[in-house]
Amino acid sequence: MMYKEILFKQKLFMSTLVVVIALSSSLIIILAANPIHNVYSINPTNPTNDVIKGSISSISNDPSNSSTTWIITGVYKMENVKTSPTFNSTFYMIKTDGTSKHTHSIYDFKVNTDPIVNTSNNSTILNGTSTVTMKGVPINDVPTQITLLGDSAISIFLEPTKVKNHFGNGPIYGNQHLICVEVPSYCK
Repeated sequence: MMYKEILFKQKLFMSTLVVVIALSSSLIIILAANPIHNVYSINPTNPTNDVIKGSISSISNDPSNSSTTWIITGVYKMENVKTSPTFNSTFYMIKTDGTSKHTHSIYDFKVNTDPIVNTSNNSTILNGTSTVTMKGVPINDVPTQITLLGDSAISIFLEPTKVKNHFGNGPIYGNQHLICVEVPSYCK
């Protein structure tokens, strides 16, 4: 099933600074705006502008020798994108030989600083902390960086020392699409 993807700019936050200067008998108002925005696609997976859902599809390297050791697949959902973003994800990790399947969850994400917007590469970085399950046990306050990469990708970086380098030393990648939503016949 084909669909036409519509892209548009969505403002996540808008902060405005107004400076008023009185000179003689005239009043000058200087308006300076600092828009923080992200461009992402409105598509069958994400039909609204306040929720981003997608799939996790990544690999993880063994930090000791940089060899590819794990395949990471799952889903995520970010809500309240324009106001106070929340993020939840559950994914499988499976060794590249098909063994040692297990799951992890990331939840309770709390943004702890203003988003960082890079308009030159169309990315928005959200820094905060989250809870990550490790062998079913929650690890709280894990420094977490979520980056919306253009209009179709995402990266999730979990501070390696806080999670015992379990996810390697790089980010977990995903996209802003769920094929089972966009082409349901594949998942029946």
